[in-house]
Amino acid sequence: MAKETALKETAAETTAETKKAKPKKRRSKMTLVFLVFWAVVIGLTFMMIVNQAGDYNELRAEADHLAAQIAQGTAHNEDLEFQIDFFDNDAYIEQQARDRLRMVRPDEIVFRNIAAE
Repeated sequence: MAKETALKETAAETTAETKKAKPKKRRSKMTLVFLVFWAVVIGLTFMMIVNQAGDYNELRAEADHLAAQIAQGTAHNEDLEFQIDFFDNDAYIEQQARDRLRMVRPDEIVFRNIAAE
């Protein structure tokens, strides 16, 4: 009887250990699934951050390029405004009429050197 009792106790211990071991396997599978899930989430988040950083750098470079074009356009506009002021001056217009068109005022007398022409 002692042998039978020892066998029953051993069988009961083995059964109890087996029952305890199954939840551990289930827990370790759940832990593995949980870790894989979070690894995927973290990986995707990292990829999105890297992609957004690349997009930001491209947009920053484009904004800098456009700012340079604006500065160049502003400088060209200022140059054109200076030319408008210069060419719209009455003294400049009179000088060009005298030099290019050989115009004179009504009260002036023009002397031309025919030998030089």
